[in-house]
Amino acid sequence: MSYIKTKLAMLKEDLETKLKNTLIIGASPRSSSYANMAMHALEEAGHKTLLYNPTGRKVDDREVYTDIKDIQEKIHTISLYVRPSRLASIVNELIASKAKRIIFNPGTEDDEIMRQFSNAGLEVLEACTLVMLRTQQY
Repeated sequence: MSYIKTKLAMLKEDLETKLKNTLIIGASPRSSSYANMAMHALEEAGHKTLLYNPTGRKVDDREVYTDIKDIQEKIHTISLYVRPSRLASIVNELIASKAKRIIFNPGTEDDEIMRQFSNAGLEVLEACTLVMLRTQQY
């Protein structure tokens, strides 16, 4: 019986490594926004998306978090779609989420904020989530 439990634990860990819970900062209901495109592309690839926007606007009838602290699920990746001035106020909450990596999509980069995440142990990437998915680097 312990062999089965061990094997199931290994399979679960393998699945969690391949399918990454991704928190999208700057979730938007606009279908033309990169955050919205990334949400759909991530879900099509089998990843679960968690959406954050302080306005709380619904995105395709999905739950949108207005407070990072309310997210109970384990976060693997944070994908940013907001300018640095909007990100600064939630940096500590994002660090506390214990995510493994953070993707600074084009236009979201900020050296000081990136340094904060790196110093906290997150893998920091200046990249595009959509390109990473299309090139199988996600």
